[in-house]
Amino acid sequence: MIAALLLSAALTAASPAAASPCRFVGEPRTWTEQALSAWDTLDHRRLRISRPVTPVITLFDARCAYTLTPDPDGDIQAGSRRYSALGAPHDGRISLPDGATVPAQRLAFASPTSDGGMFFIMALPSLWRADRTEPRDGDRLSMVVFMHEFAHTQQAAGLGARVDDLLARGLPEDSDDDVVQDRFGDRPGYRPAYEVERDLFYRAASIADVSDVRTALAAAFRQMAERRARWFTGGDALYGEADDVFLTLEGTGNWAAWMWLTDPQGGGLLPDAATAFVRGGGGHWSQDEGLGLMLALDRLMPDWPEQAFASPAATGDQLIARALADRTPPERIRP
Repeated sequence: MIAALLLSAALTAASPAAASPCRFVGEPRTWTEQALSAWDTLDHRRLRISRPVTPVITLFDARCAYTLTPDPDGDIQAGSRRYSALGAPHDGRISLPDGATVPAQRLAFASPTSDGGMFFIMALPSLWRADRTEPRDGDRLSMVVFMHEFAHTQQAAGLGARVDDLLARGLPEDSDDDVVQDRFGDRPGYRPAYEVERDLFYRAASIADVSDVRTALAAAFRQMAERRARWFTGGDALYGEADDVFLTLEGTGNWAAWMWLTDPQGGGLLPDAATAFVRGGGGHWSQDEGLGLMLALDRLMPDWPEQAFASPAATGDQLIARALADRTPPERIRP
């Protein structure tokens, strides 16, 4: 009897399900391949990144964490990127490359690694769907978050380097994309000035006539300059540059998400619905205004993404100045 039990236990331990309880199959794999392909499509059509980055990726659900490692022989492929995947159960905490851990809840972010590469971590769609406090569709939202954050994995050498420079020159060490909002948002008069400026960018993006788009974009740019001249003075002067960099960084991420949402093969939404979806409640000002800025640029200068994702990267200020200086009619976006 004991021998039979031991044999049964040995067979169970050797079975594929017991040996690998977190196989990268089903929705986790299907969704990941779709997400990577969506990014590759956007890159091919609009970004044309000369040196695309293949980050290490960790994806997780309520039970398992999956590590996708760049591998030229891997069986997960999207464009030039190939990965091999390894899954393992987690205890409610997900390990990061630096040894820290994060809770296994809905989150996503990109970060540089000590070897000069990039790391990307994200909760899988099942965790986004499970959040009953989120009014937006969880399946669409998970892909929107992926597109936004994966954009940042491609920006370390460009905009990421600009952030590092700002930190070295005195921006607080714990700064993130909300740093300007956190420092100035409660000061009398600041929020109304920001909101007028933000709304001008969205107006520029929605006007039918291109000549009127140029006028509205110029008005938004002037309003931005006035806001910065009023508040970012003396010891706060560095925040003017930080504002430019973070509006660009978050605006490009939200634009990438918007592009997937409006793709008939992606989110399948009309432009206005996609804009409302990405904006959400508008609580993160750099993300909200940044999207309006990029959508306005799209009307006048379709090649701006190639410049924003280059190294060195053009910032929103530079891109707007170029768009306003170029009086030639915008070309049709190349397929």
